[in-house]
Amino acid sequence: MLRPDALRRVLALVLALLAWPAFADQAALRAGWYATEPQQYLRQGELTGLDIEMVRAIAAHAGQPVSFTPMGYLPLLEAVAEGRMALATGIARTEQRAARYALSLPYRQDTNVLIMRRGEAAALRFRDATGLAAYLGSGQRFRLGVRRGYSYFHPALDAWIGDPGNAGLVRAAEDDPTNIRRLLAGEIDGFLAERLSVALAITALGAGPAVEEQAMRLMVPLHLAFSRAGTPAETLAAFNAAILALQADGTLESIGARFRFPLLLSQTIDSDWFRALRVVGAVASALAGALAARQSQWSLFGAFVLAGVTAASGGVMRDLLVGRFPIGIARDPLFLMLIFGTVAGFWMVTHLWSLLRGRAMLAFWVAQLAVGMRRRRIDRWLFDAADALGLGASTVLGVAVAFGMRAEPFWLWGPMLGTITGAGGGILRDVLRGGGNIPNLKTGFYGEVALIWSLALSAWLSLRGAEIEIDEVVVVVVAAVLGAVVTRLAAVAFAWRPPRLG
Repeated sequence: MLRPDALRRVLALVLALLAWPAFADQAALRAGWYATEPQQYLRQGELTGLDIEMVRAIAAHAGQPVSFTPMGYLPLLEAVAEGRMALATGIARTEQRAARYALSLPYRQDTNVLIMRRGEAAALRFRDATGLAAYLGSGQRFRLGVRRGYSYFHPALDAWIGDPGNAGLVRAAEDDPTNIRRLLAGEIDGFLAERLSVALAITALGAGPAVEEQAMRLMVPLHLAFSRAGTPAETLAAFNAAILALQADGTLESIGARFRFPLLLSQTIDSDWFRALRVVGAVASALAGALAARQSQWSLFGAFVLAGVTAASGGVMRDLLVGRFPIGIARDPLFLMLIFGTVAGFWMVTHLWSLLRGRAMLAFWVAQLAVGMRRRRIDRWLFDAADALGLGASTVLGVAVAFGMRAEPFWLWGPMLGTITGAGGGILRDVLRGGGNIPNLKTGFYGEVALIWSLALSAWLSLRGAEIEIDEVVVVVVAAVLGAVVTRLAAVAFAWRPPRLG
């Protein structure tokens, strides 16, 4: 007779054998992935990306686990066609592929754009692939860069690219960085690329100030490609139902926004106008620090310290907090030079009297101007205006860094990094100046301005759908900067006071 513990083991084995078919049905589908950021890539050793996260969400909703194996794009397609792999992601439909694979419903779209040298795109008026194909076919001698072996899924455009008569105008490259270098070297006039991937490549090469997107948009629906040999019809139906459900409730759109927003913000930050704004913000913050040093009668060296703290310490704290290396001020020495140059220039201006000694008439008018400024507290208003402008520009930059670092949850990190970057320098400046007496933490409406506008910008970016365009990002960034400046100046003018603890 079996002992009770032995009997339990036998029963467990029998139940496991009976349940084996159910477990077999839930065996993970083997999906391949090929490294292309931001669609599919490793981040700190973990697989993520636009396609990966979307497929995980779809598979979870369908009740079908999926495991991912790294594999090249073309070998993966062959493996799925032969039944050695179950699934490939991000596949555009052609008649040949529809016959070879079991394609799902489209779960997202790729956006292909035409990248050109900055200042040249405005001359081209077309906005879609049909217009581009007509332009290329009109004898313009436009030298077009493409990806080798890639189809753009537009009959007229693909026909022009594949026409042997256009071989001298079409130049194929293995990747986007090669096309970017050829464009900057003048070897091509423009090239076609997937918008998210090329934005990353442009940022990595530091080519943002030299290139721009033309207005054309070529939308390509993407599908999941299943093996026809080993995929039950029920599995494909479950994935299609999951795609429809997650599109309806906004889940897929939300995932798309998470990966799209940082790239659009990156394009904004790399633009000429935003760089100019950062320069103005750095100079304004450094000027505010120099004015504060003058009011406290610090030495010239102390003025350099106070200006540097005001202009740079918020960004340094932000970058150290999120592990962003090299830190922002070390990435571009221009901003450190601007800080020192601003203090040196301010020192020269304030010592103009001694330089003009002996030139009585000019010295008299300079003295009268100085007296008039003091009576009207123009120096104080100059300080407040410079401080407000630095606050606004730095706040927006902090939110942008939170997006770029994909700090989650963004509703928390966006306002936090925006506030630290915007107000951190000014608060540390006042700590150095006043010891424990810090007006910006006691009675001044200062950090609150950075918090309010970083919250507003973060909320807008979080709520906006994945279809956001770069023009909208530009408008909202400018609005946030101006809003912060106006709010801070209004707080100074009307002596607003923040809520007190007791």
